[in-house]
Amino acid sequence: MRKRWSRWSVLGQQVSDGTGVPIGEVVDTYPFDGGDVEMVIVRLDRTFGGKRMLAVEDLWIDGFSLRTPFARWQVEDSPALTDGRHSAEDPYRARSHWRFEEPATALYAAA
Repeated sequence: MRKRWSRWSVLGQQVSDGTGVPIGEVVDTYPFDGGDVEMVIVRLDRTFGGKRMLAVEDLWIDGFSLRTPFARWQVEDSPALTDGRHSAEDPYRARSHWRFEEPATALYAAA
């Protein structure tokens, strides 16, 4: 059974990559109207991180944080959000990027 994600259950959660390395924190969701969450917006921890969108169907709960099968470098290389909250085309750019991205294996995740 698929978990139903709500906005309030993911806001403030730490996001880690497949090897457990922290990536960032969930700061917003899409859509942000309180309905079923399709994507989460993660503020990356690094200096030049910015914000990225991740699909919730790729996430799972691992103890006290959310996990993604993608490596940190893959999330950092994904399309950044535009300034402000997010524009109308940001979810479509993020979906098209993650549709063709392969999850990192443990060998490449550590790089």
